[in-house]
Amino acid sequence: MPLSKERRTEILIFIILIIIGFAFYLNYKNLHVKFYNKTGKDINSLVVAGTLIGHLKNGSSTEYIDFKNFTFDSTIPYEEINGIVNNKKLNQLNWSWCGTGIETKSKGSYRFDIKTALDEKGNTCLYLVEHNKKIFWEEE
Repeated sequence: MPLSKERRTEILIFIILIIIGFAFYLNYKNLHVKFYNKTGKDINSLVVAGTLIGHLKNGSSTEYIDFKNFTFDSTIPYEEINGIVNNKKLNQLNWSWCGTGIETKSKGSYRFDIKTALDEKGNTCLYLVEHNKKIFWEEE
């Protein structure tokens, strides 16, 4: 018994909805991160969490980038970050030595500012902070 035209249309719409739902599921099960360069300088060869971001001009941002997971210390992003600023390689600022609040997240969307600070030896380093927020040591 052949299917009516209305029934075939219903089945086709149902299949399309399943495909769209599956695409959304695959897309939103990942972690999406957007980075804003707030260093005051261009960053070359930027790498965050082992992912090459590339060149990021001062004041600009990336598109959302997918990561499998991202490390946080409490609510503050704490991933490996490095890049080249003014022909000098800058590494991650290691501001946390405790490790009790370390947590890895693998879902959600986040926006982070890339900033610079001096470490205890006076070296300029990169760090991440929630977009348009200040980290605990910055003056209010």
